[in-house]
Amino acid sequence: MGKGSVLIKFLFLLFLLVLSLVLSIRFGSVDVPVSDILHEVGTMMSTGHMANTPSAMILWQIRIPRTLFSALCGMGLSLSGLLLQTITRNDLADPYVLGVSSGASTGAVAAIIWGCFSFAGNGSTAAGAFIGAALSTAIVIMASGRSNNPIRLILVGMGVSAFFSAITMMIIYGARHEAQVRSAMFWLVGSLSGMQWNDLTMVFFGLLVMMVLVFLVRNDLDLLLLGTGEAEFLGLHLKHFQLFIILLTSAMVALLVSKAGIIGFIGLITPHMARALAGPSHGWLIFFSPVIGALVMVWSDVFSRALFAPEELPIGVLTACMGAPVFIWIVTHRYEEGH
Repeated sequence: MGKGSVLIKFLFLLFLLVLSLVLSIRFGSVDVPVSDILHEVGTMMSTGHMANTPSAMILWQIRIPRTLFSALCGMGLSLSGLLLQTITRNDLADPYVLGVSSGASTGAVAAIIWGCFSFAGNGSTAAGAFIGAALSTAIVIMASGRSNNPIRLILVGMGVSAFFSAITMMIIYGARHEAQVRSAMFWLVGSLSGMQWNDLTMVFFGLLVMMVLVFLVRNDLDLLLLGTGEAEFLGLHLKHFQLFIILLTSAMVALLVSKAGIIGFIGLITPHMARALAGPSHGWLIFFSPVIGALVMVWSDVFSRALFAPEELPIGVLTACMGAPVFIWIVTHRYEEGH
């Protein structure tokens, strides 16, 4: 696949993402006409201040920060899925399937209801989510050992996910205040409602750091495509590299879970779409996968807002409805009995 054709595809995806970001802010419980969007954006650009109109309030305080967060969230989940699929050499690896998201939600709920990780101050929920995500990922990797059987990894991940989900429900069941229960249940379904501008800052810089680090190790990721034995023979310290990827993906998933709850299957679907367009090289995949993840997430958010308007469908429910059939297809078509 020529570099020129891959670059054209990437630029086209970027164009689609920008167009999607603009179109997505129109839809919701209240439709905002395109003319009003252009007027409010023009007012902001010319005066530097938001107009005192209902449309401006909806756009600048609700729709735009939420849409931007959905794009960043899709990027982070997609890149995490790509990394997990590479280090496990498993097409089915994903933060949700492997129990990473469940571990993160357990840590977040423990911070909310039990007050754990109070040493982190306002970041106690994110700290709890990170510890839970890192612990669940490490358990999956260690329990799977050096087995090359992809189904074993998935079964271990499902077991770890069920274990942490059970712990989460036990913590919620033991809560003494209804407000704590409502807040904790938010993490179990995933939602982008209520996102504000200050929610974007940490996620943006976290994603930026992740992208830079992954770009620096892109050649090591390509080595893993040859097999673990070959990668080690060529100088890759596998255990250290796996630990690095585990900590990196755990940090990103924890950050996103602490803000939006569990959103499954984005990290499973989008890396496959990226490979179909860009090929196996991580030099391209680390750019294609986040952009595709952002596209899928932005339109998932649009449908979650519009399908049952004015009511809102939790986005975690919608992504599960989309991702579960893809998961089943991959299992039934790529992993035949005895392989």
